[in-house]
Amino acid sequence: MTRIHAICLAKNEGDVIAETLQFASNFCHKIYVFDTGSIDNTWQQVQKAANDIIIPFRYEKVSNFHFGLRAQVFNAVRDSFEIGDWLYILDADEFLAENPQKGISIAEREGAQQINTTQYNFHFTDVDWQHYQRGLDSREYPIAQRRRYYRFTNIEQRLFRIDTDTIWPEYTDADNPIGYLRPLKGTKKPKKCSYRIPNCHYQYRDPEQIQQRLKTICAAREVNQHNFIHYQLLDMDLNWQRYIVPSHQLNYYNNDRIFQIPLDERIAIFKERFGTRDFFRFDFLAG
Repeated sequence: MTRIHAICLAKNEGDVIAETLQFASNFCHKIYVFDTGSIDNTWQQVQKAANDIIIPFRYEKVSNFHFGLRAQVFNAVRDSFEIGDWLYILDADEFLAENPQKGISIAEREGAQQINTTQYNFHFTDVDWQHYQRGLDSREYPIAQRRRYYRFTNIEQRLFRIDTDTIWPEYTDADNPIGYLRPLKGTKKPKKCSYRIPNCHYQYRDPEQIQQRLKTICAAREVNQHNFIHYQLLDMDLNWQRYIVPSHQLNYYNNDRIFQIPLDERIAIFKERFGTRDFFRFDFLAG
């Protein structure tokens, strides 16, 4: 079976990081975790979960978030990769909806070096808020049981095949003010796999976590205005309740790997993102 090496940056994800790492360890050969300065119990959870697969790589307070931090991990463990292995960019609050070996098999048949994910963002809704106020929401339950309402958000680059000319610069420059999003394949663009892996993203889990997330992002933006560019409104307002989404505007997920991308959602995202620098990350014909 093809080996998968994951790199995970984490900050203040203590309520979900153990679940994320345990889930990813089902298909990863190694998972390297870099805690960039959590003030909750994230790093303790990572250390507690440590084993032959889950590697607590480093804890370091980082004021200026940038993608070069992932590159630092990659370059530090590069010698443990073999040609043909896959690098997986793992966010601390995401769960692939299926084993990535299926996508890897397709990619290898196609001679592709990159596999993208179809991102489904799960939200804290009015229904969840009602349950929370009645004491019916608990972090003791898996996040996939607690948050069921989602919408399609974008396509993201998540898996990359390692080759002799795979590099990942650690520096930032004028064209990449927060570093290089992904490893580079020499001077050539990597060929993308035709198949995309569905990915469940739980950014908004409960009131305390959402408020802490907003503070963390706001602090990162104060250091570098290019960080989290899609959160510019945070410069003025840190009220977590702005992120409660009416459930009727979302799709309900039955944990059956069947996702919906209604046409009106695609049109709305197209209008919202047209002309922005990250517009290339969106694919409005994804199905």
